Amino acid sequence: MRIEHSLPVGNIHSAHDERGLSLLELMFASLVMVIGLMGGMVLITTTIANNNRSKWDSTATLLSQMTLEKIASVPANATGALTITDCNPSPSAASHSLSVGAGGAPLSSNGDIDFSAATVTGYSMQYYNCQASTGDRQMIYDVRWNIKTISPNAKLVTVSTQIAGNVNRGGNFFVRPVSLKMIVGL
Repeated sequence: MRIEHSLPVGNIHSAHDERGLSLLELMFASLVMVIGLMGGMVLITTTIANNNRSKWDSTATLLSQMTLEKIASVPANATGALTITDCNPSPSAASHSLSVGAGGAPLSSNGDIDFSAATVTGYSMQYYNCQASTGDRQMIYDVRWNIKTISPNAKLVTVSTQIAGNVNRGGNFFVRPVSLKMIVGL
């Protein structure tokens, strides 16, 4: 009597095919996974840094716009000062006087405010930006402006804002000053 063994056609395996992963293959797979996880962590930290930078840029733009609109509300041939109040914890330092006559912060070669130069009294302020819900101080911004007379009936106003003490923090933490310009008439 003869016994035949038949195996299904799709399940023909040799002992060599069922040996599993070697240690070398396992180490290589682990290395690929670690590199992928590290890339993901770099992506997450870069996203957080970019989010903070965008928040600082948006606030600087709003402060420049607010200051520019305050100055623009005065006719071009007027002189004097306006007042802006921030949420500085010291009430005596919360009020800022804005000069609206010709003069102001020095300009760089490209026509923007030169933050490497010293501040000019009446044409700069350290603005305390506060969190709306609690009134806590969030960030201090350095706001400077320059007013140039174009004609008896027009002036060019340049306002720039940056984070106070802004230095190159490297990578995504560097925030450039925001500059806005407007021609103001009578």
